[in-house]
Amino acid sequence: MGMKKAVVFAASVFFFAAAGTARAQEPSDSLIRDNITEAVVSSALTPPNAPFAVSRIGKEELEEFSGSVKELPYLFARTPGVVAWGDNGLGTGTTYLRIRGSGDSRINVTLDGVPLNSPEDQCVFWANMNSYSSFLEGVRIQRGVGSSSNGDGAFGGTVALTLRRPSAERMLQTDFSYGSYNSARAGFSFSSGLIGGKWTAEAAFHHSHTDGYVHGTRGNSGSWIASVYYFASPKLTIKYRNIGNYERTGQAWNGVETGDRFYGNYGLDSGVRGYEDLLSEGLGLYNGLCESWSPRISGGYSFNPYPQITTDNFVQDHNLLGADYDAGAGWKLQGTLHYTYGYGYYSNFQKDKKLSKYGFSPFTGSDGAEVSKSDFVRKKGISQNAVGLVVNARKSWEKVDLYLGSSSQGFFADHFGYLTYIGNDDLKREYTPSGKPYRYYDSDAAKTDLSVFAKASWKLGLGFSLFGDLQYRFVHYRTGGVNDSFVKNANGLYENQRLDINKCYNFVNPKGGLEWRRGRHAAFASVALSHREPERNNFTDNGSYPAPKPEKLLDYELGYSYESPFISGGITLYYMDYYDQFVQTGALSDIGEALTTNIARSFRSGLEISAEANPVSWLSLEADAAISTNRILDFDEVVEDWDSADGYRTIHYDSSVLAFSPSVVAGGGFRLHWKGAAMQWRTSYVSRQYLDNTACIDRSIPGYSNTDIDLSYSMAPVKGFVKKARAGLLLGNIFNSRHATSGWVYSAICESMGNPNDRRYTEAGYIPSAGFTIMASISLTF
Repeated sequence: MGMKKAVVFAASVFFFAAAGTARAQEPSDSLIRDNITEAVVSSALTPPNAPFAVSRIGKEELEEFSGSVKELPYLFARTPGVVAWGDNGLGTGTTYLRIRGSGDSRINVTLDGVPLNSPEDQCVFWANMNSYSSFLEGVRIQRGVGSSSNGDGAFGGTVALTLRRPSAERMLQTDFSYGSYNSARAGFSFSSGLIGGKWTAEAAFHHSHTDGYVHGTRGNSGSWIASVYYFASPKLTIKYRNIGNYERTGQAWNGVETGDRFYGNYGLDSGVRGYEDLLSEGLGLYNGLCESWSPRISGGYSFNPYPQITTDNFVQDHNLLGADYDAGAGWKLQGTLHYTYGYGYYSNFQKDKKLSKYGFSPFTGSDGAEVSKSDFVRKKGISQNAVGLVVNARKSWEKVDLYLGSSSQGFFADHFGYLTYIGNDDLKREYTPSGKPYRYYDSDAAKTDLSVFAKASWKLGLGFSLFGDLQYRFVHYRTGGVNDSFVKNANGLYENQRLDINKCYNFVNPKGGLEWRRGRHAAFASVALSHREPERNNFTDNGSYPAPKPEKLLDYELGYSYESPFISGGITLYYMDYYDQFVQTGALSDIGEALTTNIARSFRSGLEISAEANPVSWLSLEADAAISTNRILDFDEVVEDWDSADGYRTIHYDSSVLAFSPSVVAGGGFRLHWKGAAMQWRTSYVSRQYLDNTACIDRSIPGYSNTDIDLSYSMAPVKGFVKKARAGLLLGNIFNSRHATSGWVYSAICESMGNPNDRRYTEAGYIPSAGFTIMASISLTF
């Protein structure tokens, strides 16, 4: 029996068995309403008394945030230790997330317990989740390894998204937002309410547009959801949800680049705070597509002459068929059969690139001159299918809560790449006759991911609870064909890197801890182990390094919290001990792409603090901070040496700082609220980030801060017409701070040109953030 058939068969057995058991019982309206307003099962989430650091975001905050047109990572960044940034400088479209310095591929994301991470590169692409904040009931952000969940192993944290519960009342809601850089969002939500005491149907659709702060990042994106709930009995609910999204956005992956006269510490500390300083020193800034710079309205700093070519395009469709069942005797069951289809590609212009990058060798052209470079337009894409089944169960006794879960998923993908334009006429005639695209790579991939877990919480007395968790996970990854990287043969010719990868992994991940609760006080201590298989790129981009090994992490956590109606807060201490973590060493492939390898030892340790106070009914104060040390031990950097015979030099560091791991991430503010009016002030700060793993200030981004003000007014219901109305005004970066949020760097040693190791030749690119912005929104519920 194939995997797809097995999954469908298992799901059918679950659904029909549950339905048959409950058939004799007829629901009542009151019990149906209770089922609507309360979650039936929470097995896939962190148990309430689990000894881990967790932040929660509620429905009201999600609704307010949805009018900002920003992607979800910017909302998550209001919690301790979380950093978010986006390519176009506005927080829409392509955005990224880090928790405790760990990037997207190390953050496990689930939607109602269903894994969302792309199985191959293990990321979640937040541009594909535009407007999801309108669809959600709540979010749990669990920092560190935490308790077991479905999907990829969590190394930085887990983000659990919970879809909004169906409404018992008929409802129609419209939403509109408009603001700086022609950024706009429009959408609607509809609920049928209860139909015949057994059914509800809901639908929502939102579309967003922006011209982008960075030139050439104009984009359109949108999301939809359609759901049907059937309340078969007071104990059984069957539900189907279709959630989809699309995006077509511009690209700014290379950011704002400095030209080739950028040396040593020249311009960094003074320049990143304001790009005018870099310009005054004669440094050309460009967007990776042309070596010129042109300002745009309100201080944009990139110029892209090919916005119609440089686009990112993706469509994704999730289908979730689930059932919640109360089996009695304290047992509650949940199952979800899921299928996801995705297709997308990006096209971009490559100016004056080496022929070897695309597998061509230098040759003598028809005019007799040697040809080693050309312009290209490449189209790189993927089509993918994922099917799986998630089953969870919970059993409660007087002193013990038991959680059981399993997840199975099969993933199938086709990677492809075309050259749709070649600038050299000789190559064009041979490889793109009649204008037909040239397919320069083609690779298939498949991945099987199976996991089971059991976790339990046992109340010991005197406020103590013991928590234990054991997960087993099996991963089988296969890929073949030819990749988009090229290698040089002994005869000097280039050919595609051939893939023949067939790897299986067996991971056992135990976790355990102790929690104590007494009145308003709580404390916990925990130890958790997690493993993570290599990403696709770890196989394809490791050059002559040894074959990639799985990563391992031991996470130690200690925390205390206090909660009262007037003041609450918490403190967490952690030490995350990594073995064989993947990092970039500085080494490059034959065609200049960065290589990764396992590093034996590295660690992250830190302190996270959060506090909230409500001194009077109309004022709330909040603050959070994460202070950390993020180190890589016994690290060998490989740097290009233009004077060396082999072209490289190796520099050893006993201890260095992990790239993109700020030592301080902090935020705080206040909220004034009186009747329907509210004002929220939020200031955030991110300290210096190093662009490589050498802890060199010359190759870093200075710390930055940002302050937003959110004004809103909620109108009292108008009888018989408007049930709810809310108007909002978001003032972003009110102090007009000019700063970069991320970037990249290339450096080389060339002593003959006056560039020794401590004053390297350097090229850098920065991801700028927009200055002052304004966004108005209105929401009407009928």
